[in-house]
Amino acid sequence: MPLAGRVACRGSLRPVSDPDPGTNAHLQRYNFPPEPFAWTLRPLGSTEHYAIYHLTFPSPRTYDLAEANTVHAEYHLPIQLKGRAPAVVVLDILDGSFTVARLVSRGFAMAGIPSLIVKMPYYGERRPAGTTLYQTFVGRPERMLKAIEGTVADVRRAACWLQSRREVDPRRIGIVGVSLGGIIAATVVGVDQRFNRNVIVLAGGDPAAILWHAPETRGVRQRFIELGITLDSLREGAVPIDPLTFARRAKASRILMINAAKDETVSRQSTLALWGAFGKPAIHWYPAGHYSISLFIPAILPSAAQFVLSAPPTR
Repeated sequence: MPLAGRVACRGSLRPVSDPDPGTNAHLQRYNFPPEPFAWTLRPLGSTEHYAIYHLTFPSPRTYDLAEANTVHAEYHLPIQLKGRAPAVVVLDILDGSFTVARLVSRGFAMAGIPSLIVKMPYYGERRPAGTTLYQTFVGRPERMLKAIEGTVADVRRAACWLQSRREVDPRRIGIVGVSLGGIIAATVVGVDQRFNRNVIVLAGGDPAAILWHAPETRGVRQRFIELGITLDSLREGAVPIDPLTFARRAKASRILMINAAKDETVSRQSTLALWGAFGKPAIHWYPAGHYSISLFIPAILPSAAQFVLSAPPTR
């Protein structure tokens, strides 16, 4: 039987002193009303070590496709927890199959960390049945930028839900993102300072350049060119979603970056730009490419989980 409830949420972000006066202006794009929101949670199944639930709640943003207005998420809850545990939001890669996100979430749940996969607008149940991701998202630049920005707001609301859970330490909320999910997670970390243990995988700054030059988004670049969009104009539009815009707000001690030394999708220049803007947090380089780094998952998941478990409560 589904469970249901309401959660109050901190919608406003506190401006901070910043040498760039535009940062706080961009920050306000991620605010939303603090009124309580309704949620539902229904069981999907379980294993010996964790249970899986399907969570829904309304997005704080409104989209042109009604399906996108409801956030869908998968909650992996460890069955045996000793006291309140840290929890993480997990963000997937561009392809939207959730294979990587589920692998990460299950690994964290096995380590005793409740993990919540938040699906982006136009992904999974958040787009009309029978339509493709390219039709609704990848081939529509205006939707892509809005969806990425909206994901940050969705994640902030998801954090409020996690903080309301009796099994979760509300002061130890983190985020784990891979590739596109890593770029968005890096933006979240700068925007909302509640996130205190954050694993940023295969990500970098300047997402416009990553999108423009990555081999797997060649078709997207061609579509942009057909629409008269240049790299410079895309960069201008992407400033509010670029993690470099907000990285100075984050604390380096709360971040672990994991990157591939031979990444053909996210350039080393892009990664180092983000690393420097974050204040040079811990970074692990693996001798692999963007996809072959999967060979190192048996080493990456335990070290990432240990980083999250080591989080001290925020004050």
